[in-house]
Amino acid sequence: MPADPHSLRERLACADAYAAEHRLALTQLRRQVYALVAAARTPIGAYDLLSALEPERGRVPPTTVYRALDFLVEHGFVHRIESRNAFVACCEIGKPHQSQFLICERCGDTLEIPGEELAERLSSSPPAHGFEVHKQVVELSGLCSECKGKCPPAPRG
Repeated sequence: MPADPHSLRERLACADAYAAEHRLALTQLRRQVYALVAAARTPIGAYDLLSALEPERGRVPPTTVYRALDFLVEHGFVHRIESRNAFVACCEIGKPHQSQFLICERCGDTLEIPGEELAERLSSSPPAHGFEVHKQVVELSGLCSECKGKCPPAPRG
């Protein structure tokens, strides 16, 4: 189910404002890619983005979409869901934060939740072992409340 259009308009307006304020080049292609990611209910991959762009832009080289995604990730417009090699729109563009992702194994719905406390706890231990953390990704997979309600209970053994 796509995101509600009112919410999508708000997300696009927020992205435009953030880009203008920070003098970022949110080109037409980057904005289109962001809009497609923001409209998707589930994480969307680069090749799905290519297919979605084709009716309006014709054949777009994959490297072009990957460059747009790299820009969007670098500037905090979207997050990469590592386990799916796919992307979701950030819930708070321009606000530095650490997040965790709840990913439904059945419907693919993905929810970004704030997680500063967990991020701090996770990154406090590695330095004690001489390890320098450069990137932290926390993805939790399971069943969303809707799918859990539809799922018959697992047999107990």
